[in-house]
Amino acid sequence: MAEITGSGFSPSTGIYKNTFSSPPKTNPPPLPLPHFLLSPLRHPSKPAFIDAASGESLSYSDLLSLTAATANALSASGVRRGDVVLLVSPNSIHYPALALGIMTAGAVFLHGQPSPHPPGSLLSQIEDSRPVLVLTTADLRPKLESLTPRPTVLIDRLLSAPIAPASLAPAAAIDQGDAAALMYSSGTTGRSKGVVCTHRNLVSMAAVLRHAWGGGGGEEEIYLCVVPLFHMFGFSVFVCGAIAAGATVVVMQRYSLEGVLAAVEHRRVTRMPAVPPMVVQMVRNRHMARDYELGSLREVICSGAPLAREHMLRFAACYPSIVLSQCYGLTEGSGPLTLCDGLQGKVHASIGRLIPFIEAKIVDVKSGESLPPGKPGELCVRGPPVMQGYLNNPEATSLAIDNQGWLHTGDLCYVDARGLFYVVGRIKELIKYKAYQVAPAELEELLSTHPGIEDVAVISHPNEEAGEIPMACVVRKAGFEMKQEDVTAFLEGKVAPYKKIRKVMFVEFIPRSPSGKIIRRLIKEKDVNHHRRPAISRI
Repeated sequence: MAEITGSGFSPSTGIYKNTFSSPPKTNPPPLPLPHFLLSPLRHPSKPAFIDAASGESLSYSDLLSLTAATANALSASGVRRGDVVLLVSPNSIHYPALALGIMTAGAVFLHGQPSPHPPGSLLSQIEDSRPVLVLTTADLRPKLESLTPRPTVLIDRLLSAPIAPASLAPAAAIDQGDAAALMYSSGTTGRSKGVVCTHRNLVSMAAVLRHAWGGGGGEEEIYLCVVPLFHMFGFSVFVCGAIAAGATVVVMQRYSLEGVLAAVEHRRVTRMPAVPPMVVQMVRNRHMARDYELGSLREVICSGAPLAREHMLRFAACYPSIVLSQCYGLTEGSGPLTLCDGLQGKVHASIGRLIPFIEAKIVDVKSGESLPPGKPGELCVRGPPVMQGYLNNPEATSLAIDNQGWLHTGDLCYVDARGLFYVVGRIKELIKYKAYQVAPAELEELLSTHPGIEDVAVISHPNEEAGEIPMACVVRKAGFEMKQEDVTAFLEGKVAPYKKIRKVMFVEFIPRSPSGKIIRRLIKEKDVNHHRRPAISRI
């Protein structure tokens, strides 16, 4: 048997295992996702989803009935096993039942962003996936009818039909290897790809989150849903995890800080998954929190993009009674692959430990050799939650998943002696300065502590002598005078000479995705347009 260290690392295999103190003893049952989540119901009358604004709620029994009714209506409309059904809707308490109803009918749930960015992305997804039916709202219907000739069904009309108590169709009609969901990646580094998730993928994720969140009073938790349910983070956490754990979810249709604070106070929210821009806004507008009772909120779980340590420390100072943790996940991994559950402390700089059922390798970018704790390399993961592949794109699938089943994440990470994982940056974003590699995230975190910097991104800039040099794109704080020399001097003595910022460009804003990821290709396009402006550029 391979020796396993305290980090979960086996020197003989080069593989990291999860270090949870009490991992699940058995694998999840071979059921489709809706059946795993909803049959049998442990607490039928308990609220499953509550609308933050109106207080309207769905009990677990209501959730089951609406899921079954949706499946029956879709089947009556001619939807068959393997068909793709597109759901385009903002967050609502009915969204989970609609998604699960699509799956119960044997169809594939395809998410659609109500306000897609870029605007043409939804059209390309429709052309790629060819849905047979579209479920949407009255407000969004005209836009969708201009994109696709497929039949459109209004969600309100579907919900207004009489719903009798029901049970789900027999699970034998659906195989765990069938596609359950089609989730398009964010496309921040290239063209968006359709990630095919099977029922097995999603059930594995739900089982892990039930184990992590369902014990020790997990059914008493009240989660606040402020992230989109049509992204994998929100879908996996609230549709898979919260339902599996038997928790209650308070749903906000749209994010606003005032709405978050009011929901925490009025609904006694205990945990809130969030993305970095929300955490930063909570800190910058901490004066607003003084008017609300937030004593019930025990933890904010941040994911979607790296969160600078400076923001973590400021959050801890502003909200000392709230734990700020991080998790790491991928659309291709069906949700969070690391969690901080069970760790001590109020602030977690790591992204936590591997979830059960997942194993990992840290691979040297050049040699492909598996690396021990403390050494950074590409994170590769393998296990039941990892996607089936990319829709209609076998070449991209073969590049992402090797012949041993390892998903190459493209993220540069390392593991410490306790088995905690840390993200250094994206491999594609590494700046190749002479013979060295520079991670932009490290420089961004340092520069974010400058008192005059509101926001910052570091990208590569072509240089004839060095190949590439690190360039900082800086948003000044209002009323703060800053020259290019101030930025470069700030890093003196803080980084190795090859990591120095050698060019500076002041910008009005840093383009980011809704989850807070920096969209570097847009910045590089701006750099090309501004390359003749005076700027420091030293080797």
